[in-house]
Amino acid sequence: MKTTKKKFMTGLTVIVTTVAVLISAGCVGEKTPPYVPTSTPTPAPAPTPTTTGSDGTLSVSELLDSPVYETEVNVHGDVSALGELFCPCFALTSDGKRLEVWYYMMKEDGGTERPAVSVEGIENGDQVVVTGELRSSTGTAPSTTFWASNIEKIVAEDAAANLANVNDIEILLLESFPVQIRAVARGEHPDSCTKVDKVATRREGDTFFVTITTSRPADAMCAQVMTPFEEVVALDAVGLKAGVYTVDVNGMGDTFELQTDNIFEK
Repeated sequence: MKTTKKKFMTGLTVIVTTVAVLISAGCVGEKTPPYVPTSTPTPAPAPTPTTTGSDGTLSVSELLDSPVYETEVNVHGDVSALGELFCPCFALTSDGKRLEVWYYMMKEDGGTERPAVSVEGIENGDQVVVTGELRSSTGTAPSTTFWASNIEKIVAEDAAANLANVNDIEILLLESFPVQIRAVARGEHPDSCTKVDKVATRREGDTFFVTITTSRPADAMCAQVMTPFEEVVALDAVGLKAGVYTVDVNGMGDTFELQTDNIFEK
């Protein structure tokens, strides 16, 4: 009897000791829920303005669709009405929208006048980039008044210019008085895309120099066939004395003779 009781007490001691060890080791007790990492919300990126390219310029329609007032921007478009409006300004248009670009007499409310911007070399039909500010409206209608701080003409970079290949010229003296002189230049373009671009004339002494240049789109797919051309150039012969004169067209020369002074007398 004593032996049985002793064995019972010994087993109970072992069980209690085992439970104590398990509790201290964290193996017995309430289960801890697994760790779930929380993520920090990523803020949405700020909207960027719509532009027409890497140069950051806006078209007229883009600026007027999302106006930015009193802030310097670059805007591009086509020039029109230059010298036709009752103000030192011109119209800048794109996609049917129009700005009134002022280049002079831009006076602030405090009386300060902004510097004038040159429009020398700018013509109606030119494409330009204008740097400046869209003025805020004082009425109910959105403002279309734009004050310029710089105007830059866009020159096409995708066209190659060369001297025309002239292989024959003919001098025509028209039956009139004063006599009218025409130089007819004939030649060939190297492909179907090349066209006459500009014709420039000047006179030095008794020689007329005519320069004919051509242009073609640099990346155009063109038929590689020789394409004939003819260009008629009027020469300013009024006031010339009687004598022999030379005409040089892109290095191709010919002469004509005036029998009498080519002077108009009333």
